[in-house]
Amino acid sequence: MKTKVLLVPLAVALFAITACSGEPPPAAAPVTVTATPSSSVPAAPDAKTVAWLDGMCGALYGYVKASNDHASKQASGVEVTRSWLSEDLGVRAGLADKVIGELAALPPSPVPGGDDAKKSIVDRYTAARDAAADGKRQLDASKGQAALDQGLKALEAAQKPLTETTDPFASVKMDTPDLAAAAAAAKKCVPGS
Repeated sequence: MKTKVLLVPLAVALFAITACSGEPPPAAAPVTVTATPSSSVPAAPDAKTVAWLDGMCGALYGYVKASNDHASKQASGVEVTRSWLSEDLGVRAGLADKVIGELAALPPSPVPGGDDAKKSIVDRYTAARDAAADGKRQLDASKGQAALDQGLKALEAAQKPLTETTDPFASVKMDTPDLAAAAAAAKKCVPGS
């Protein structure tokens, strides 16, 4: 499913970057004590950058997982009724709202372009949340077929974050060894973590 591989392109790219940019470990040498740091030992990734990336990935992956869990509880071939659609729109609005809240809680990005990427994602999830909430409100207020049709369109709009296959980090420059190391250390950016 495309929804389960939302962050796979990022993970693959980051793996390739880290695999190609690392230096081979130095050959074994007799133990000596020196006061100068070795330039071949990579520095630990910046904790703020790792935490920020984990926050972004955690919010997005959490949404995908929660949405998939919700969908898996549905019986296959479910009959779309007014009550089913109203409940599903409510669930979708709540899931999108959770992502928005988690992303809003993130501090300013330590990653160049990160704030722009976050804003773009928040805008998409806000549109999905609002479509679901408005669709539910209209569906619950009306008993006509037109409201049911509008509710189905709202459900489609609410699921857009799942069906969009764009890389959420496409605008983020992850081309330095420091950023690649931070991304590799961000455990929530690896699907299945």
